[in-house]
Amino acid sequence: MNQADHTLPAIQEHHSTIEPPALQQPEIQRLIDVYLRTLTSPQTTRTYNTEIRMFVSFAFDANGGLGRSSLAELTVEDISLYREHLLKAYAQATVAKKLATLRRFLTFAYMGGAASINPEALRFFAKSPKVTQDPSYNVLTEEELGRMLVAARAANHRDYVLLAVLAGAGLREAEVVGLKIGDFQDSGEGQVLLRIMGKGAKIRSVPISPELWQLVQRHVLLTGRSLVSHSDARKPLLFSREGGGNKPLTTRSVRYIVKKYANAARITKAISPHSIRHTVGTNMAVNQAPLLIIQQFLGHSDPKTTMRYIRRAEQLANKAYTYNTLPL
Repeated sequence: MNQADHTLPAIQEHHSTIEPPALQQPEIQRLIDVYLRTLTSPQTTRTYNTEIRMFVSFAFDANGGLGRSSLAELTVEDISLYREHLLKAYAQATVAKKLATLRRFLTFAYMGGAASINPEALRFFAKSPKVTQDPSYNVLTEEELGRMLVAARAANHRDYVLLAVLAGAGLREAEVVGLKIGDFQDSGEGQVLLRIMGKGAKIRSVPISPELWQLVQRHVLLTGRSLVSHSDARKPLLFSREGGGNKPLTTRSVRYIVKKYANAARITKAISPHSIRHTVGTNMAVNQAPLLIIQQFLGHSDPKTTMRYIRRAEQLANKAYTYNTLPL
């Protein structure tokens, strides 16, 4: 049977406790472990681990899959088949992220002599599809965000605090689930700083508004914990209903909650937790915050990343006439 005639196996996001045969091979497992150690962000490491294992399981599956026994046996046709399957199973934005991870891993394997497909070929056969619009780049208006907050406040106080912290501090979803009660520090003169573990395990401190601090204080007290307790300081600010208050929310839960209240607020465009972060950056730029201030507040290592908010603010300014609804 020709490779192209194979019925491709379904790709699972979660793996059972029994590893597929490919991942039981010491050399494959060792290569994955070595590659993951080159990453710095715990969240990125977890994501890459899942994506790489998904591909390896697919490539080495002898029952309907490609049936390879080593990375060195992989061909460009194999990569193309995997890409085609992803496009049938996932949205283009998701496929783009999965293929980007695959290209980086296989480039690493090629440089180490474990794979035979060179990076130039990968750029062609594992090319990410063109993403017309990534929902994470959608920006909320002030009125839309307000509707989401009103819906959450009426339904669930924890969810309301989650949305308020995302909007008040411009956090990534991985950053907000990692927050602990002790990360809020009163620096004196009424100023409260929030200590955040960002990408690459980089620490930054951002000032939060008095209104957000009051909301956080109330949330801590309503959940039966104390702001002055050393043991409570190590507990997650936002915890899952399971685990007795010691188990933090997952990033998946955060995504679900954001979408839930976007729907409740009757927002039709695709919204993700990162949309709120982009809303914060755009709002700061519109209000003429200096580039360096926005960069430090959001924890960007490269000012080029921050520049998109400046450009977005300029685009809005160019359409200022649309806010003038006076009849002519």
